[in-house]
Amino acid sequence: MRKKIKSRQSPRPDESFSSGPFQMVRFGRHIVAKTNFAPGQLEAIQDQFAAGYSEVVAEIDELVESAARLVAKLPPLELMHRAWWTRAGAMLQVKSESDVGQSEVLAERMVDYVQSLIASCPRDAEQKTSVSDEDWANLRSFVDEIFSKLNSRYFLAATAKRRKADPEITPAMEYFLFQSQLYWANVKASQYQVHQVSALRDLLRPESLIVKKLYGMTSDELCDELAKLQHAQTFGVSDASSAMHQFREKSLAHLQSDIENGLAHGSDFAEMLRESVERHGLSGEGERAFGMLLGSDLLDVEKNSNLPSSFKKDFSWGPGEDGDFFSEGDFRGWPLRVWPTFKRPFLILDGKYYCYDSSTLFDRIYRQIEKRAFALGGSEKQQWIDGRKLVTEELPFAYLQAILPGARVLKGVYYDASESGKAAKWCELDGLITFDDHLFIVEVKSGAFTYTSPATDSEAHINSLRALVEDPAKQGTRFLNYLRSAKEVALFDVQKKEVDRISLTDYRQATLLAFTLDPFTEIAAQSQKLSDIGLSLGEESVWSVSIDDIRVYADIFESPFEFLHFVEQRTKSLRSKLIELDDELDHLGLYLKHNQYERYANELAGGERLAMRFTGYRADIDVFFAERMKDPSVRSPLRQELPSAMGAVLELLKDTGRDGSARLASHLLDLAGDWRIHLFDGIEKRLRDAAGTPIGALSTTGEVRITLQPLLSHIDSDSEGAAIDNVKAMLLLHGETDRLLLILQYDSPTVLRDVKWSWIKKDDITEPEIPHLQALAEMLRSRRHGKAAAAGKIGRNAGCPCASGKKYKRCCLGRNM
Repeated sequence: MRKKIKSRQSPRPDESFSSGPFQMVRFGRHIVAKTNFAPGQLEAIQDQFAAGYSEVVAEIDELVESAARLVAKLPPLELMHRAWWTRAGAMLQVKSESDVGQSEVLAERMVDYVQSLIASCPRDAEQKTSVSDEDWANLRSFVDEIFSKLNSRYFLAATAKRRKADPEITPAMEYFLFQSQLYWANVKASQYQVHQVSALRDLLRPESLIVKKLYGMTSDELCDELAKLQHAQTFGVSDASSAMHQFREKSLAHLQSDIENGLAHGSDFAEMLRESVERHGLSGEGERAFGMLLGSDLLDVEKNSNLPSSFKKDFSWGPGEDGDFFSEGDFRGWPLRVWPTFKRPFLILDGKYYCYDSSTLFDRIYRQIEKRAFALGGSEKQQWIDGRKLVTEELPFAYLQAILPGARVLKGVYYDASESGKAAKWCELDGLITFDDHLFIVEVKSGAFTYTSPATDSEAHINSLRALVEDPAKQGTRFLNYLRSAKEVALFDVQKKEVDRISLTDYRQATLLAFTLDPFTEIAAQSQKLSDIGLSLGEESVWSVSIDDIRVYADIFESPFEFLHFVEQRTKSLRSKLIELDDELDHLGLYLKHNQYERYANELAGGERLAMRFTGYRADIDVFFAERMKDPSVRSPLRQELPSAMGAVLELLKDTGRDGSARLASHLLDLAGDWRIHLFDGIEKRLRDAAGTPIGALSTTGEVRITLQPLLSHIDSDSEGAAIDNVKAMLLLHGETDRLLLILQYDSPTVLRDVKWSWIKKDDITEPEIPHLQALAEMLRSRRHGKAAAAGKIGRNAGCPCASGKKYKRCCLGRNM
């Protein structure tokens, strides 16, 4: 009997909350907020916030000064040692971003922000010899309050103040200013740890000669040394515990042996142990274990790497050495300024260099090395720019080819975009990638995103977006219009020699891809909203993605067709006004969980135009990369839920690589979870139970129309012809326009041997076929009704047994009366 499938319905909220003009509705872990202000109510609230601007600024200024004064008195080495170990303890159970709560965030700030305070605050004449619990509690309170007031009251007050000062400012621009400042002050770690070294290695490889001139070692050698610091930051606590355990076991075993051999005696156990350790040459091992676990050896750059002195000096601050963070002007010492750690990740304390965080080290190190290279001037600067352009334009294509093996790549494409009869107007495109029926139009930008703070230079941030998003959007759109200008267009190389011809009609999906070297994922994830702040992105949807993000996708997607289906859904999200995400990878998380997630957002909104924030969706992605950091051989488990038989079809398509596979895979992946189960779950059991007899076909109805025919035999012309006739009969029976016929041939109930498919259209049915097909359709209808009647009375509101997808009362009931 046909399995009943639930129809799609808009979900009801789990709970709702209202307070004055504010209403919040929760659907599971999703929260939708909306406001309903009475006339004048919003303006009154804005006036209240604006009036409090000076007060909150003064409060934050005082908190920053209090924190700075205290840091200037405290011994920096002990302070950072305590901060690092406190954070290490807080982060022990954190595997994903969603696990990070307020206490973990504060522990993080007590490392990076306090390090910036040490680097920028001159030492006080009165110095404390240790960090007391009271000192630590006070400093912790100051830092907590700085970020709390900044992230709540200040941003609200600043927004209200700007609106009063400039009534013409748009809500979209206000939201952009707020978001960019919020991200600047609170977000770091643009890469997963597992990618930090390899990503830097890729970028520095063409610059190796310049790196060697700067630091006396090749780029690979430099990355090897930085990898040692990363290891100490990531696995140092575990290494320290192991070292202490091994030292303890060895020293106790030797002491026991010494006692038994009469070499150790007396009542002072500690003294006997000390003498035994010295006797057996374990002193060095003990000092190392204690230094790692109780001292600062895990943080000591020289004890964990062989970085050259020139590199350590270039990227270290001494206490109070940075003069910018607390220079005169707005936001002195605020997290809204350029942090000293952004420019130099190390501290030099008592003549030793210390590294306290691998994310602080790797986040901006490439651009900082680049600045040192530019300072060389002359040919080295141009050589660096050329190398950066070369590698930046290679990496996106390399990662896409890894995801799409066998893809055709054409780089450095030139074309004549002039109007008919006018002089040639030669334009360049960075490249094209084609895979089956997908076309990727690729633009790559290696320029740097501004290093200035959005709080002090918002215009620079908009100009960066204009260069890294708007310009590629224009270039990609121009090429797409060129493709549309004729049935087939010519492509040329740099010498203007024709190298290929291409037709847009050959492709089911054309995607405009704008790659950037610098990640700005929080903004890029909402690139569809950038037109609201004055950027001219045109009518086409442009997917702006960083090289870091495509590197993540290359590690996750093992099926090219699943990646292409994600691209289709990601492109749909670009047109959505509902979806608001803070990270590119949240799009991937939503896709893995909800498949057609733009539709899912529409269903949640229930027809209302609400901005919806989805959080926590990258948690499984975070967990996977945390595991891969421990074991690089771990395979990606990140995949939508698929019945095993459906997964086998996708695997076979990947292995055979037949034309049209992408369209078939997309059609299958469009199926919701219940339809996937209906079609594919239990195929093995049905094949086993059939014992060689023919197996009935299974079908879906609605938007995705598929008829699946499993065969435990060879796909011959007779069985294929009969299946095609059945599908054509269904087209007539249900009044459908088209349907996919999918024939699966199995060698055994568990071994899929071949896949054949046909896209059958009603228009393909010839006049002579109609009588035979109508008779077949009636036979199918009667057979289904007979099976349904045998199972019990058919309810008027039940799904019609003929599988039309309609209710029985609106379909076959009248015909049977």
